[in-house]
Amino acid sequence: MAGCGGSGRGFFGRVLHADLTERVLSYQNLEDGFYHKYLSGMGLGAKILWDRIRPGCDPMGPDNILAFTTGLLTDTGALFAGRFTVAGKSPATGGWGDANSGGYFAPSLKRCGVDAVLISGSSPNPVYLFLDEGGGEIRDASDLWSLDTLEAEGRLRARHGKRAQVACIGPAGERRSFMAGICNDRGRIAARGGLGAVMGAKSLKAVVAAGRRPVHVADPASVKALSRDFRKRLQGKEGLKRFFGDRLFGAMGWLTRKGPFYTRQPADLFRLMLSKYGTSAMTALSAESGDSPVKNWAGAGCTDFPLARSRRIGAEAVAVYRKKRYGCFSCPLRCGATVRMPGGPDPIEEMHRPEYETLCAFGALILNDDLRTIFRINDLLNRAGLDSISCGGTIAFAIECFEQGILTLGDTGGLELRWGNGET
Repeated sequence: MAGCGGSGRGFFGRVLHADLTERVLSYQNLEDGFYHKYLSGMGLGAKILWDRIRPGCDPMGPDNILAFTTGLLTDTGALFAGRFTVAGKSPATGGWGDANSGGYFAPSLKRCGVDAVLISGSSPNPVYLFLDEGGGEIRDASDLWSLDTLEAEGRLRARHGKRAQVACIGPAGERRSFMAGICNDRGRIAARGGLGAVMGAKSLKAVVAAGRRPVHVADPASVKALSRDFRKRLQGKEGLKRFFGDRLFGAMGWLTRKGPFYTRQPADLFRLMLSKYGTSAMTALSAESGDSPVKNWAGAGCTDFPLARSRRIGAEAVAVYRKKRYGCFSCPLRCGATVRMPGGPDPIEEMHRPEYETLCAFGALILNDDLRTIFRINDLLNRAGLDSISCGGTIAFAIECFEQGILTLGDTGGLELRWGNGET
């Protein structure tokens, strides 16, 4: 039955609409057939946005709708089902935009008794949207405006309790940068498409979800048994980790260099590498194999950024500074971690470990092998709420323009834009 949290189908059958102009919240019930056709997550967002966003809508205007959606399997006991999708008309492209993020925001949002939240309009003053199982409120966010993402998340969780999960923008979103993302869990970010700028244009600092409503499935015993079996299969490969030990990285590299036939084989090795190193496991191998771009797409890893350099920012180099591991909701892989780099003139306190894309964008793409520089940039971007992929690509483009004489010292304020220059 649509709109019933006890339907036993893994969804609530309703979404929440928040109109920031009129400061009105309303619910829309969806029939079961909607989920059969569009599932949930991105499909749910795509259908409703298609129906409600008029052609020619300004992505930064009040008529654009920003959707936060969860999945059919979110909070059902299924593994690897803890991500949420943000969707809307992208200011960066003028077309469809979507981004997704892990952490713990998705289950908290779904426990508010909705499968998605769709935000339209714009507020004349900064606001945030608070949701729990009892409903929602549009609240004043004047004291949060200008805070970075970690500061804003910390203040909101102190206000609403530790079970509250926060998705927010930083200064980049407030300033409506088309590279702005939406951050959660102190370093997770729905980064692509400039959707953080859409939040900024709506004067929406954050969405806070603090729901406690249970999600029911038709056969919880079967879901539990399937998840238990899946977890057991994953854990059954731990013997490989013990066998390879510190040779795990070398074994994967050897198989990769052997070519396509071998790269199809080591799925378990790849999983173990992700568990041990996170996505940083791919950094050096990607530069070596040509998977990641080098020198603004004009170079080759084997000549411009060989292993002798890429290893300085690769998995084992990053692992030296790991402080603690963590995992996203319902994910047994636990590929997340925080890092700390003490000492030196610019010590780095605990921060989210850079992901593969950040290490590549500020590594091979700009020929930089200084890990401290990448750590600093990673923290700055996470706090600002900026997409590291777009930001790294922009910097690489600027360096090449400087190299070609298109940009000059007069354009850069006297800063020489050079490959591998950390200050650049």
